[in-house]
Amino acid sequence: MARVQMVVFEINGTEFGIEAAAVNGIIRTNKVNIQVVPGTLSDIEGMISWRDKVRYVFNLRRKLKLEHKVICDDSKIIMVHANELMVGCLVDEVTDIVLFNSEEIEPAPSFMQTGKGNYITGIGKVEERLVVILDVDRLLTGVEMDELTMKNLQQYVKGK
Repeated sequence: MARVQMVVFEINGTEFGIEAAAVNGIIRTNKVNIQVVPGTLSDIEGMISWRDKVRYVFNLRRKLKLEHKVICDDSKIIMVHANELMVGCLVDEVTDIVLFNSEEIEPAPSFMQTGKGNYITGIGKVEERLVVILDVDRLLTGVEMDELTMKNLQQYVKGK
């Protein structure tokens, strides 16, 4: 029986989970200054300085097409390693760390796997709660990855 540890977080009252192995840190939004980046992707909230590096922060509310909410002091940024880039994911709250057995995760229904990305991989059950399991590598589309990689390369070249 395979087991997987998930970081569980909430957005708009729904719980989501990502593999803990992809998580590099969790930051309170009141501890960092999110700088808006004009002319960038609509899902990007901005950028932050984290561990002496510039990191982009995705607004998962926008990415998942959920109702807009103003960022508050309780909001969190989950730093994840996705497609060889370290990026932040803005969420309402980190609620739990759960160790799932494989039989506690059902495959995502086919209607959830349509459209670009297919980033919903399953539904986990924790007692009476349901957790939508996301694949962080699939959350960023090829276009988003290309743009972020190009911006990172431009920053690196300017820094020399």
